[in-house]
Amino acid sequence: MAGSQHRRRMRSETIRSPALYLKEITVTEAEGSRGHRPLSGTRLKMLFFPLLHWTLRHTSVGVALVPVRLLVWAMRLLYRWPGNPLRLSCEAICRVAAGPAHRHEPQQLYRQFLANALAVMENYFHLYRYGIDQVAERITLAPQDSALIRDLAEAHGGVILAVPHNIASAFSSLKLNQAFPLLVVARNSPTIARTRITLDFFERMQVPILMVRGGNPFELSRILFSVLRTGRVVAATLDNLDNSDKRVVVHMFGQRVGLAGWAAKIAARMDIPLLPCYFQSRGKQNTVVIGEPIITTDIEAAVQHYASFYEHQILSDPASWAYLADKRWRRILVNASAPSR
Repeated sequence: MAGSQHRRRMRSETIRSPALYLKEITVTEAEGSRGHRPLSGTRLKMLFFPLLHWTLRHTSVGVALVPVRLLVWAMRLLYRWPGNPLRLSCEAICRVAAGPAHRHEPQQLYRQFLANALAVMENYFHLYRYGIDQVAERITLAPQDSALIRDLAEAHGGVILAVPHNIASAFSSLKLNQAFPLLVVARNSPTIARTRITLDFFERMQVPILMVRGGNPFELSRILFSVLRTGRVVAATLDNLDNSDKRVVVHMFGQRVGLAGWAAKIAARMDIPLLPCYFQSRGKQNTVVIGEPIITTDIEAAVQHYASFYEHQILSDPASWAYLADKRWRRILVNASAPSR
């Protein structure tokens, strides 16, 4: 009976796509992946993104953007709500950034964050409707940075790009993939429908992706070891907070935080560079910012290296960081901005 109940709570589906590095993925959707509360962020995303995708497939870009514009308009009005979570994050990071002499005004930052989110959605929609050539010039990658990454990959067999969750990070991968052979490593959505939508866009960007949610860690490591011997660049988002026993504790925003160390361990074992980067958004225009590469067997030093780069870039340009809206990072920012006693 218990096994039967467990099976009713799970649903699996194998999805095939030319964008998948392994050509197919089996997505297991748990009951909780759709959100427990009617107005939870998970449930809203589950409803909102399929609606946008359907609208984009069957109408014009302008019509498909109407729900996004309405949501942004509503969010702008909600700034007046003192308990607005995004407003709290904006206020906190403005206080933290004031230490290194960055001056941001919370309401202006809040509006710029929303403007960046709207603009990247518009970029995605134009990509979907009109193709890569219509949007590629909205992403700037300096020729010297492109040459640096290619040279590093050729000299060492591969490079790991340490990427934070920027609003335009996934979209900008299409420009990176035009400059050098790229593989994006990312956790897919916990729902089947949203995984399909993500793959639809990666197909149109012509960017290969290795989706890792629920995958066997040893098998995934074996795949990456193989990829990073071919001169390829692997891009992975590495600013997820990690509270597991395998976390690497680093300092960010004056706090001790745990980040995943798997990419640093692979880089150390293969003696390849870890290269941090950031994606600045200025409305529809996006710029790739490249940090300094590091090659080391010291895992903590490697993770701290890209964590420090993230912190510097985030404090300078917080409106480009998608995790400004993340509740776990919000707690860290609020703690970091609290007056010291």
